[in-house]
Amino acid sequence: MPEIKSDGNVMGSAAMAIADFGDGTDEIIENENRLVVRAHGVLRSTEKFLRDFVQRAMAKIKRPDLTEALGIILKELATNAVKANFKKIYFAEKNLNINNAQEYTSGMIDFRKTYSEDMFSEYGLKAKDSDLLVMITFDYDDDRVILEIRNNVPMTEVEESRARDRLRLAMQCEDVGKFIEENGDETEGAGLGIMLCITTLRSSNLNPRLLSISSDLRTHTLARLEIPISENYIPTRERFADRHGKKA
Repeated sequence: MPEIKSDGNVMGSAAMAIADFGDGTDEIIENENRLVVRAHGVLRSTEKFLRDFVQRAMAKIKRPDLTEALGIILKELATNAVKANFKKIYFAEKNLNINNAQEYTSGMIDFRKTYSEDMFSEYGLKAKDSDLLVMITFDYDDDRVILEIRNNVPMTEVEESRARDRLRLAMQCEDVGKFIEENGDETEGAGLGIMLCITTLRSSNLNPRLLSISSDLRTHTLARLEIPISENYIPTRERFADRHGKKA
């Protein structure tokens, strides 16, 4: 385990545990009911810490039944965010223009062939050198659980449109095999990570619409999951929809 130290000067007056993992590419900050992870590669040691934290957190609010689902979704969304940062580095190294359709397609095909877990250490250091960051925030209390995963690589308009389509189709489809058959392609793959998140939510009797993925197309991409714990809690998305007369 990494060395843990206390620091009362960060994010308020409450005592906080701070840990640096492995080669220093990942940093974990824990404060009461909130966990913040600043990661460049999401090391195995960080993954284990996250799993243990989720287990403790759900036990604390007496919802251990959500532990496995949250662990699966957290890992998938974090991996997607890290992968997006690695993709930016890969395209830069190959002198490929991510906004050029032809170069994007050929670059993604090559990137998918190259991508593996072995990349995480090497590209994690490259991401740190390039200031490409994944910020994981896990905030919980007796009313709700909010998971946010933000990376400072915005989607292109094409990527954002494709991600929205994949999320929408995954919410509509309950047959994983059919989803893969109808949505797989050489460029982005079959969107299995999104489908796994949606399937996991359904298996836990949670509304898949609690998950959202968005980008401001300028500075960042955000994946957000908000799970009600108390019966009276209304998720932010539903409150916004009710206020503006829209369907959540």
